[in-house]
Amino acid sequence: VYMVREGLFDDVDIALHWHPAASNSASASAALANKSAKFRFYGVSAHAAGAPDKGRSALDGVEAMNVMVNMMREHIPQSARIHYVITDGGKAPNVVPDFAEVYYYARHGKREVVIDIFDRIVKAAEGAALGTGTRTDYEMIGGTHELLPNLTLQRIMHANLSLVGGVTYADTEKDFANKIGATLGVDKVDFETASAVQPFKEVGTPYGSTDVGDVSFAVPTGGLRIATWVPGTPAHSWQAVAAGGTSIGTKGMMVAAKTLALTTIELLKRPEIAKKAREEFEEKRGENFVYIPLLGDRKPALDYRK
Repeated sequence: VYMVREGLFDDVDIALHWHPAASNSASASAALANKSAKFRFYGVSAHAAGAPDKGRSALDGVEAMNVMVNMMREHIPQSARIHYVITDGGKAPNVVPDFAEVYYYARHGKREVVIDIFDRIVKAAEGAALGTGTRTDYEMIGGTHELLPNLTLQRIMHANLSLVGGVTYADTEKDFANKIGATLGVDKVDFETASAVQPFKEVGTPYGSTDVGDVSFAVPTGGLRIATWVPGTPAHSWQAVAAGGTSIGTKGMMVAAKTLALTTIELLKRPEIAKKAREEFEEKRGENFVYIPLLGDRKPALDYRK
């Protein structure tokens, strides 16, 4: 996102990418636009039993905000998603917390809807602070556009992925995979999913969010997902991490590398493909498109865990 904001893709013809997964696909994918922020509440510390009237709980502000946002869920589009986690709720039960923090995501398939939902979340925070006698502010953490698919590039990627093929497990890898599958409640791992390439689809279903979305609005973009995890493994799980660090993950990475290399060679040999991809890109993006980063003017998070 920061690179797009700084114009570093302005002179790029094509962007290609890949993502780890539990199966192999170069179909047109989709992603949810996203705005995320940490909401911080500031109160007054006091002894929770000896002088509760002197305190103003920052945690009350967080909890009041969460209640209002949860009520708001009934009145947002069904396909929207709101997630939160309390990252700081105080230090001890007998101390009224003077600081609390909650981390929010707002997602939808269209960035305009995300902007509206996020603005309503901000209002909930302001109302919660008013009602609990605290004050609040927030820090933007991230913001990404939805993904703009390019079928011209995806068809080329699919053809090359089909040529390379998927991931074939050795016997030792099958033993490991079955152990992973057992932790997921899978009686028998479907190894065919890892070795096969999924049929091409022109329309994807959005689930997560990615900064590739911003890139896809700056330059024609194509991508693929490769089975570096044991089939049946959900993303963001320890099972995904475990498999990715083995020869299973390495084999998947090589499938991705070969597919990207073949696609790049084809694009260089056949410039008409890039021309067609650019025409599709400009038509889908629209001539009046103006890029506005959803994370605003936030500086790059060089240590994003802080």
